[in-house]
Amino acid sequence: MNRICYFLVSTGLLCSLCLLSTQAWAALTAHLDRYRITEGETVRLTIEAAGQIAAMPDTRALNQDFEVTGTISGSRVNIVNGKMDSRTTWTISLIPLRSGALTIPPLQIDGEYTPELKLQVIEASTGKDTDTAAPIFIETEVDKTAPYVQGMVRYTQRVFLAVSLAQGSLSEPEHENALVQKLGEDREYVTQRNDRPYTVIERQFAIFPQTSGLMVIPAPVLNAQIPQNSNRSDPFFDRLFTNTRPVRLRGETITLEVRQRPDQSKSPYWLPAESVTLRETWQPENNSINFGDPVTRSITIEALGVAGEQLPEPKFSDQEGFKVYPDRAQSSTQHLSDNVQGEKTLRLAYMPTRPGKHILPAFSIYWWDTTTDSARTATLPERTIEVLPGTNQQNDTAMPAQNLIDPNETAGMPQTQQNLPATSLFQAEQSTNHAAGQTIGHTGWFWTTWLFAALWLMTLGVLWRKRHDAPQFAAETKASPVEPLNAREARKRFLTACQNNNPREARHCLLKWAAAHWSDAPPKGLDELALRLSDPAARGALKQLDRVVYQHTEENWSGNELGKLIAQLPEHDQPSKNIASKRALPDLYS
Repeated sequence: MNRICYFLVSTGLLCSLCLLSTQAWAALTAHLDRYRITEGETVRLTIEAAGQIAAMPDTRALNQDFEVTGTISGSRVNIVNGKMDSRTTWTISLIPLRSGALTIPPLQIDGEYTPELKLQVIEASTGKDTDTAAPIFIETEVDKTAPYVQGMVRYTQRVFLAVSLAQGSLSEPEHENALVQKLGEDREYVTQRNDRPYTVIERQFAIFPQTSGLMVIPAPVLNAQIPQNSNRSDPFFDRLFTNTRPVRLRGETITLEVRQRPDQSKSPYWLPAESVTLRETWQPENNSINFGDPVTRSITIEALGVAGEQLPEPKFSDQEGFKVYPDRAQSSTQHLSDNVQGEKTLRLAYMPTRPGKHILPAFSIYWWDTTTDSARTATLPERTIEVLPGTNQQNDTAMPAQNLIDPNETAGMPQTQQNLPATSLFQAEQSTNHAAGQTIGHTGWFWTTWLFAALWLMTLGVLWRKRHDAPQFAAETKASPVEPLNAREARKRFLTACQNNNPREARHCLLKWAAAHWSDAPPKGLDELALRLSDPAARGALKQLDRVVYQHTEENWSGNELGKLIAQLPEHDQPSKNIASKRALPDLYS
């Protein structure tokens, strides 16, 4: 009987507990910490249920009007007068996606639903309204709304704070058709707005639109944590355990009307800038150089409101009396506190091709002044360079014209002139000089005439023998070419420099080798040496060597190909007849 009573009592208690549990599930409660907020602020939704529940609420219905930033669950158990009371709570942080009257729909937890709630979201103010006193807001502005394509736009963000931030992040401007660069560091200062002090955090950016037409810069978004007022009355406890709530604010979007490039018939490139400055340096600084020595010119372009990559790189061609070897340009960009300054350095090497006075032309940059909205030109003046002849050129210039006689030219002379005795020529010269002035006595002229006649006869004899022996000498040279000792040494040093990839040493030794190889008419430079080579590949290798030496890019040069192409110089009869004819007679008097 006792067992039956115990079973009935236990069954009754179990049914009572099940009934209580069903009533607890049916009694889901929900409330908001605030029912009226400003757009961008966070609201907390708290759901409470009796009992220990492990399930989480389904928040997918909130995604239409809210962003769910986090969900926290907790449970507590209270025992009062021997009675146990357990409850489960869920706290959901929400940020409204729009302003107006919003509805928080019922949320499902294991088949049960929370009650529907209403929330009023006030549109956020930009801070320009005199009646507003918002604790935090954002301002955005630009210095121009109708820029030129690739022209700079100053974009400014300002965050006004009347409360302290626990943490925060502000999005930067971005657009798929624009380049964005930050200007300087963030500025922080205090100002008054609507009779209320604000701490202002200011950022500036440089935006370069890359396409014309309408361009919308998205609104900046501020995500921050700000302190939340506590209901506790203990200030010491509040300082130790400060509660914060997340805040999300949006600024204003800005629309730019990007203009196309205006017509510039003079300029092949487009350079919109606030200012452009040109500077140059010369090495050497004086206006005269020796033949064979290069002139180095460095041109620096500085422009405000332009990145270094936007600056043009003009093309340079050979000038009258010079060959031009441009080096690779170097660009850089300086980010100033409120501007961007681009810089590009151009380096040129001018190699003289002949002596004399030559004018290097002026250098100009065409650009568009975005401040005055007009076309302008920056110019460096032209410069006159005098190329002084080298040692060999001075000897050729000082030689009298009558001495530069080609023996082959006598074949085209009249027969009477060919058979004319040498004494007759000097007698005619004697009579002419005698008519011009009689300051020299008869005895002096007599011995002078015989002296010149003897020298002339010796000259004719040497020329005849040289012409007679020339074919035989050429055949012997071709059969067994013999190079002087200094030529073999220079060739060896040249090939070693090619193996070591040393362009300057290779050029020096190659010219030494050529001078010893063609001792009667040594080439003045690699250009003249290339004319004596029949292989186009060897000529191209020499041109590349000259370019590498005068462009200061030795580390990129490999001499293996040059050493293979110029392992041997042509035979001694390969130089042009013009060079040989000019050298033949003067050597007799050296």
